[in-house]
Amino acid sequence: MQSRPSWQADACPPWCRGDHEEGDHPDDRVHRSDSVAVPIVARRTWFEGAGIRREALGTEFEVALSRVDGEQETWLYVGSGTQMSWDVSVESAERLVRQITDVLRSR
Repeated sequence: MQSRPSWQADACPPWCRGDHEEGDHPDDRVHRSDSVAVPIVARRTWFEGAGIRREALGTEFEVALSRVDGEQETWLYVGSGTQMSWDVSVESAERLVRQITDVLRSR
């Protein structure tokens, strides 16, 4: 087992991939899970002239957990790099999953 860097305040959570280094930049001192790629079809909507245009595109979202070292809140990342992403609290993600499931069951 690798020893903890001197800056690391917390033990890694079970899902952390644990590749922390002594020289990590302070902004990079984050516990991160492995990400999972999810293929999706997303619809992009924009205004063009006097109308609205819509286009469905195949893409991939990454899903992962993160927590800044020394903080208590764990976040769920869902996104596609810098193009589009959300970081939501785990509790919010659980509420979203329940509501999305309910909406999909009602169709």
